[in-house]
Amino acid sequence: MESSFCWLPLVIFFRTIWASSPPYTVHSDRVSFHQASELCRPGVLTKLSSQQEVRDVLGFVSGSATPFQEEFNFWVGLKKLKDECVIPTLPLRGFKWTEDGSQEFQVSQWAQEPQDTCTAVRCAVLNGRWDGSNFTSWGLVPVSCKSNYQFICKLRDGGTSLGSGSCQNPLIPSARSISLDNSSRIQVECWSSDRVELLCSGHPPVWGLLDGSPANFSTVCVPCGSGFRKDESGFCVDVDECAGAACRHSCLNTAGSFRCFCSNQDGERVDEDSPACAEATMAGVLMPVLVATATLALLVLVVAVTVKCCLIRRSKTRAMKKAEKMGMKSDEDSFQRP
Repeated sequence: MESSFCWLPLVIFFRTIWASSPPYTVHSDRVSFHQASELCRPGVLTKLSSQQEVRDVLGFVSGSATPFQEEFNFWVGLKKLKDECVIPTLPLRGFKWTEDGSQEFQVSQWAQEPQDTCTAVRCAVLNGRWDGSNFTSWGLVPVSCKSNYQFICKLRDGGTSLGSGSCQNPLIPSARSISLDNSSRIQVECWSSDRVELLCSGHPPVWGLLDGSPANFSTVCVPCGSGFRKDESGFCVDVDECAGAACRHSCLNTAGSFRCFCSNQDGERVDEDSPACAEATMAGVLMPVLVATATLALLVLVVAVTVKCCLIRRSKTRAMKKAEKMGMKSDEDSFQRP
């Protein structure tokens, strides 16, 4: 993290934006980066690539009716894609402006350094402090693109809508159909059944993906690799194969695939087809069988002992009755004799 800030005692005269600069709009709704990008159209989330743009944006914010506290955060159009790495030696640390895909940055001003990653998608907010009349500090902070913040838009051509005629009709190989959703949005259905949305924006106007990057017609419908599918933004995302996997034990979803596994005696994950997993399976099967066998044997023993006891008791009862009868007969005989 850089400890130094570019201290800008910006006063209220920056409220006026020069005629040569595009107008800005400040939005108090707290939304995700993607939602903010959508709400800015046909404009874009603002750039802060030069000292002049910083003065213009902060000056416009100071004069806007949007309320903000002593410390504030606004989405700006700065993003690091999933398949790109954070590069600490670059001014933008590997992030790019969604307006044009550039890494132009004359003012290196990070309030918090991005963490090293080559996989996670990260976006940036403009973080600053306001004392009620002036900005005392500002800087960029990397955050999750799913977080919710206020945002600043930069309008193009005075904010006029582009209309359906602004972009030429796209010729997309491998596209089964192209349908017009509204004046500046089309939906492309690929032969692979993937659906991709394209937006017409920019000056000159071009078809782009939902993240603001230009669309490549030669690849927009190219199928993803095994275990991946396209989302509406045209990116290949991982499919959760565990949802339909026929694993006998447990399933672990991996990038583009999955793994069936079980846990051995040490609690370690081992492949389902490994000998250790087979032993664990046998142990898991034999233990209930042994318990059931022991229970059955004990039950048979209890039944046998119970039956034997009943037979012995019955035999004793019969012997006693027989002895009683014999005793009674002997008494009768002795009584009848003269």
